[in-house]
Amino acid sequence: MTISQPIDSYSTYDTNDHGRYEERTIEIFDDLHMIARDWTMVRRLIKVTAKVVRYGNVSEETRYYISNLTVTAKDFLHIIRSHWAIENSLHYVKDVAFLEDCNRMRTKQIPVVTSLLRSMAINLLNFNKITNITQARKLFAWGIDNLFSLKGI
Repeated sequence: MTISQPIDSYSTYDTNDHGRYEERTIEIFDDLHMIARDWTMVRRLIKVTAKVVRYGNVSEETRYYISNLTVTAKDFLHIIRSHWAIENSLHYVKDVAFLEDCNRMRTKQIPVVTSLLRSMAINLLNFNKITNITQARKLFAWGIDNLFSLKGI
């Protein structure tokens, strides 16, 4: 894909104690020739390139976004990372603690309702500053009185 020169760019470098190094580069473009003409609200094309080195193995991934915002590259990177942090933490908790991917209820509104109930339970546990959701889920299953001792019920 050939694109014009970016109007803004920003890079971050992260290391952690687990042998992982990550470099993220974000580039912002206002040349929208690749975007459909019907999408008149689009103002920016965003390209995020992540290069990860983990125990000597190198991987690189490029993701593209579109937006109607006209903020800086640094602000876009913060917005994108914040979104994925929420997305990843919520889906991880739903899958690991509540086994959502193992759920076989697929009829009518049942999947939507059970997902909503799981989200409400996660919010209630977070509100009460409970960090181990799997352990809390087991505790509440053993005694309904434990559940009613939470704040917010």
